[in-house]
Amino acid sequence: MVKHVSHTTKELRNFIIFWLGQSVSEIGNRLTGFGLGIWVYQNTHEVAGLSLVVFFTTLPGVLITPFVGALVDRWNRKWTIIFSDLAAATVTLTLIVLLLTNNLQVWHTYITAFCTSVCGSFQMIAKGAALPMMVKKHQIGRANGLIHFSTALGQLTAPILAGILLASIQIQGLLMVDLCSYFVGLLTLLIIDIPQPEPIIESNQSVRVNTIIHDIAYGWNAVVENNTLLILLAFMSIHFLVDGMTTVLINPLVLSFSSTQSFSVIMSIAACGMVGGSLSMTLWGGGKKHTSTLFTFTALNGVGLVIAGFSPSIPIIALGLFISFFSLPITLSTNSTIWQSSVNGNIQGRVLSLFNTVIGLALAIGNLTASPLSDDLFEPMLLEGGLLSTSMGSIIGTGEGRGIGLLIIMAGMILFFLSIILYIHLKQKDKNLRTNNEFSISAKEVVKDS
Repeated sequence: MVKHVSHTTKELRNFIIFWLGQSVSEIGNRLTGFGLGIWVYQNTHEVAGLSLVVFFTTLPGVLITPFVGALVDRWNRKWTIIFSDLAAATVTLTLIVLLLTNNLQVWHTYITAFCTSVCGSFQMIAKGAALPMMVKKHQIGRANGLIHFSTALGQLTAPILAGILLASIQIQGLLMVDLCSYFVGLLTLLIIDIPQPEPIIESNQSVRVNTIIHDIAYGWNAVVENNTLLILLAFMSIHFLVDGMTTVLINPLVLSFSSTQSFSVIMSIAACGMVGGSLSMTLWGGGKKHTSTLFTFTALNGVGLVIAGFSPSIPIIALGLFISFFSLPITLSTNSTIWQSSVNGNIQGRVLSLFNTVIGLALAIGNLTASPLSDDLFEPMLLEGGLLSTSMGSIIGTGEGRGIGLLIIMAGMILFFLSIILYIHLKQKDKNLRTNNEFSISAKEVVKDS
């Protein structure tokens, strides 16, 4: 009994140290991202330059994620995170040197964004695969809540801290803070133990292209053969497509009738909602019926979006986004818990990378389709004399921004009704999610099939 308690205490200590180190590192990364965005815009005076930084920060990592997952399952996860952090720190150090020697050009930021995206992909998959190995199964929900709390805290504090630090220590000082945050994360990783799952290859098995492709295919088959996980993958893809659209639309929705100061206030309130949701998930853990929690809070997210789009009013939009952002970390944490609890440790990397690739593409599609849908379809319909000006216009109003509001309302309704439908469909299947043993695969099987 004493030995069991001691082992549990050590697991908890290791995870808390891991979480603290990675939280510091994440805040440092967000500071750099915010600061570099300002630097690029100040040096180009064009949105195009900023868009390219976002593009190179996002897309490369999404595209290589399936291969990253296969490699993470073959490598030691602790050292994968360490070397990824070292590589990312080297990128930051390169930026510092270029700045201090007055050689930094805008195109350098595109290359560094690409490298950071690749490193980030390895970090994200390795951390996601390591988490269920570090805590007990019934604590995975709370652990994911802590991870999303760090993300929410970074989103809330990074812009404020970056603004203060940029005024005092400039961009090079901001990068130095980021570099130091990497070493905090590295130090915490070096002093903890991250358990490894059963290896999937024999020690003499080399990593070849055909074995990597085989590993990726196996991860895909593991999802396809599980009806519940496949439905969840499709559901979360729609969720992230909606998120991608609304992320783009919130800014023009507010600015259509108010100021940038109002937008900042609204987003701060929304970020507080995300922090609150993350803390709630950490304390609660998501309950025992994970699919019920997932669909309930996704439906609540939809309700928040409907409220946000309903009226050109700062308090109403702030309330709607607070509800939406409060629900989001609970939804994401519960989804992560379902996947991490339902998949054997030795294929976590492949399955999680598949999930991240699909939702990453869905998010990008949402970002890209928001503008044409709002500008070319919904906005004209709710201008004076538009197709819906006398019907929907009598309910939510007409004029600039009301078409965007209608699009956000429809996005929220999609999340709400889809959640209700799938909740009913999967109510009896929650207990039938495959256990770890059903997904396990031995080293001999992989070697034999490769």
